[in-house]
Amino acid sequence: MNPKMNLSKRCKYIRLSYTLNSNSPLHPDLKEPCITPKNQILTGDNYNTSIITVENHSGTHVDAPAHFLKDGKIISDYSADELVFYNSIIWDCPKNHDELINKQDISHFLSKNKVLIENIDCLLLRTGFGTYHDENAKIYSTQNPGISPGAVFYLRCQLPNLACLGIDTISMSRYGRMKESIEVHHNAFMNVASLGKPLVLVEDLDLRVVGEETELVKVLVVPWQVGAIDSAPCTVLAQIN
Repeated sequence: MNPKMNLSKRCKYIRLSYTLNSNSPLHPDLKEPCITPKNQILTGDNYNTSIITVENHSGTHVDAPAHFLKDGKIISDYSADELVFYNSIIWDCPKNHDELINKQDISHFLSKNKVLIENIDCLLLRTGFGTYHDENAKIYSTQNPGISPGAVFYLRCQLPNLACLGIDTISMSRYGRMKESIEVHHNAFMNVASLGKPLVLVEDLDLRVVGEETELVKVLVVPWQVGAIDSAPCTVLAQIN
């Protein structure tokens, strides 16, 4: 066998995460990222380096259970295998400002995809709100749609292999609704045997780059490897056909 890979058969990957910049849209409770050059070739140094100061829920990021649970798993305790998903699907569920994906939406979606239910390990919610990411950061950050606590619980009941839930909004929960946010995250993270493994949540995804007919072969979530923190910014890659 020719050891050189046939270029026509090379896997194709796309990135589903945003580049993190100093002006990236953020949840209003977060401080803006600060990216400060330290050494610069242009000023006479021999190399370039920078200091990055950023909160761990900035940009595209993955929430682990420790984000809301005292005894929850932290993101650096996940193995690489646990963050690679082979049965991923993007669900188009258009939502407007401050709207919720509810249990009825989920039930309707699952009724049309019965053959997939047993295998889905990663569900990516495409509300269409990602269009505001570049057009209007304030709307994107403060008027986002979300998913209801009941819908998260229902998903875990119906999808036995679900391990990852992602969304193309700044957060899984709507801005300014703390009780709702706590319930959404608790329902995703609580460790109950009948619900399968606790979920990881990927927020602020860029799903605009995926065509309606594009097949996801696998999805890889690659968090920053920082110890002793609940969650982390991440790169999300998808292998596609």
